[in-house]
Parts: sequence; structure tokens; C-alpha cells
Amino acid sequence: MKIKSKKWIDREALKEWRKQVLKRDKGICQICMKKPNKIHVHHIIPRQVKELKYDVMNGICLCFNHHKVGKESAHNNALFFCHWLRENKPNQYKYLMRFVASP
Repeated sequence: MKIKSKKWIDREALKEWRKQVLKRDKGICQICMKKPNKIHVHHIIPRQVKELKYDVMNGICLCFNHHKVGKESAHNNALFFCHWLRENKPNQYKYLMRFVASP
């Protein structure tokens, strides 16, 4: 029996995480509500935070513009994205804040 490497297990777990986020969000950018040709699945809290790496609540579907390049993109304007998430996805925001808020 071949033993699976940690890298392989991680890759498969991320594929499953991505699949579950896509299913929940129906492959639609959650900011502009459009269905682009290529949807991006974004970790809201960086995947380096191990307890949230595979948590579906830590994922969101975004178009390229809202993920990477636009003025209102998660990577270019974290403040906008945080405010948007709090206003539009309050349950997801509250859930994630439990992991990052200081006591």
C-alpha cells in the first residue's frame, strides 16, 4: 500500500474545500453577483491560519476583478472587503472574527 504524502493530502483537501465553496456560492462572484468564465475561490483569512485552511466559512467566490485587481478587490483593498463582508455576509463575518479578534 502506497502512503500518501502530506503535500498530496493537503492538495486533495484544498480541492474539496474549493468544491464546497463553489457549490455554496453557485460559482457566482459574491460581490458583483456575476458568473464569470473563471471564478476564483478566495481564503478570507489566509490559509496559513491552519484551523481555518479547510473551513468552508473561510472561503468565498470572487471574480478576477474583485479577487485580485480592482479597487474593490480582496487583495488590493482589505478594508473595503472587510466592510463588505460585515455588511453582506454578517454570519460569515461573525464566525471568522471569533478566530482573529483579540479578547
